[in-house]
Amino acid sequence: MSTEKSITYLLGQTFNLIRLKLKENFKEINIDMTLEQYVMLNLINLKDDLTQQDLANHFQKDKSLILRHVNTLINDSYVDRKTDDTDKRKKILILTPKGKEVLLLLKNIAGKLSDDLMVGVTEKEKEVFESVIVKIQNNTGQVDLLDTMKVCKK
Repeated sequence: MSTEKSITYLLGQTFNLIRLKLKENFKEINIDMTLEQYVMLNLINLKDDLTQQDLANHFQKDKSLILRHVNTLINDSYVDRKTDDTDKRKKILILTPKGKEVLLLLKNIAGKLSDDLMVGVTEKEKEVFESVIVKIQNNTGQVDLLDTMKVCKK
């Protein structure tokens, strides 16, 4: 590699900087939400039968940590839990009308941040970047939840 910093360091540091900037942008409109919670809202919006276990699997985090995030989203009235019709033990997560409204607003902010981050990057560089990122993701041997689930857009 032609740099003194490893790819893992560069990706991790970039992720942290973007995460902090996104949280800062959310706070500017008085929404206190982490990147993980924002991703959770997106996933809940995309899948009709998403459970907390699905989120724990996606983030590869302990269920108790996911529960705290979900409870925060519920307390903020962005998400509700409902009992599955076929399995009464299973709790499905759904966006509330407020959650859908906030998600749309946050997507716009995240999109603007993405545009800002890509200033000065050519279309060719964007294509190469995406290609490299996809290869790195594939080389991890891990699968993204979005790649494995049947997406039901709401």
